[in-house]
Amino acid sequence: MKKTISKIALFGIIIVAFSSCVSTNKGFQSSPVLARKVQLDPIKADIKVDETKKIKGESTSSFFLMFRVSGDKSFADGINYSTDASASLAEQLNPFKLAQAGRLNKVRGAAAYKALATGDFDVLVHPNYTTTVENYILFKKYKVTVEGYGAKYVNFRTEKQKIVILQDGKEIVVQDK
Repeated sequence: MKKTISKIALFGIIIVAFSSCVSTNKGFQSSPVLARKVQLDPIKADIKVDETKKIKGESTSSFFLMFRVSGDKSFADGINYSTDASASLAEQLNPFKLAQAGRLNKVRGAAAYKALATGDFDVLVHPNYTTTVENYILFKKYKVTVEGYGAKYVNFRTEKQKIVILQDGKEIVVQDK
């Protein structure tokens, strides 16, 4: 009997040692370059929104205590949620609320990733998130559905800058890039 239990325990340890977790993140926004001595021409683009149909994505994740036991492994980074700014300072500093918000944002990011993956889209315009949280004693289940319009960046260009100085009623062009 003891040999059987020790074999099962050894088999369980081997499975845990050789198992791994995989996660994929895909960013959809970028940060500005903050260099003071670099002159950059601002890049402009138009957004072409497909208003003919809404795109939809759904994600579900389950957590035991603070560990995720099931859920998606692909996420959209750089997504901003309007509910994040509405939290009070006390809620923002509460570590339990921060952990819950982090888990919920991962599920939201997975739903947004699935929605954007339905077509060749860069941006999710006017997203509407529906969130369901099921609370049990040691277990939580998050389900998020997002629906919005898919959009693509088109017509990339740099805007030319023109600096004009008026001198004695005459225009003098100092810079024309």
